[in-house]
Amino acid sequence: MPGPGAPPVAEALATAGAPHVGMLRLQRLLAATGHWVEEAIFVACSVLLVFLSAVLFLQVLFRYVLLEPLPWSEEAARFGLVWLGMLAAALAARKGLHFIFRWATRVLPAAARAWLRQAVNLLVVVFLGMVFLQSLTYLDIVANQTAPATRLNMRVPYAGVPVGAAVLLIIYVLEILDAFCGVITKQRLSAREHQETEVYALLSGAESSGSP
Repeated sequence: MPGPGAPPVAEALATAGAPHVGMLRLQRLLAATGHWVEEAIFVACSVLLVFLSAVLFLQVLFRYVLLEPLPWSEEAARFGLVWLGMLAAALAARKGLHFIFRWATRVLPAAARAWLRQAVNLLVVVFLGMVFLQSLTYLDIVANQTAPATRLNMRVPYAGVPVGAAVLLIIYVLEILDAFCGVITKQRLSAREHQETEVYALLSGAESSGSP
């Protein structure tokens, strides 16, 4: 799904040449896939956040009001936080909200910044692939371990790492494929790319107005 400021897909299809229509339709499919992945992550993060809030509320209630601490609440919250952290990182990647040293790239022209972002995306994909494979190894290591309080198999909390890495991989691969299609269609349907365009436009406007 195109981000804010993205050209409407119907308009882009109308203005594209006939040889580019197929590629633009592929971009539309990639954008829709990214949108549904984002929606699924958002729902999962919302459920986890409600779960964490409820568990921590019960922990405080039972410990300080009823004076009967729950033996499993702290462990359950810690495991939920692992999953929430990994999935929230994927959601932030989709929206382009990860920390960026923009002072180091503002001197570059827009085209050079776009290519640099894709080079970084490729490096991130390689790194995430390594994390994903290594985390699967850890699942085998902890397969016979049980959490002392919740009695969960330790593969449950550890599974948050490979799942989060896999979702991040999907997001970054979609970014790279959209950039590849954009070379041909001259269109970008990536929500993160449009976020970057808006941020640099705001920075340029601040510079031209003399704001600090």
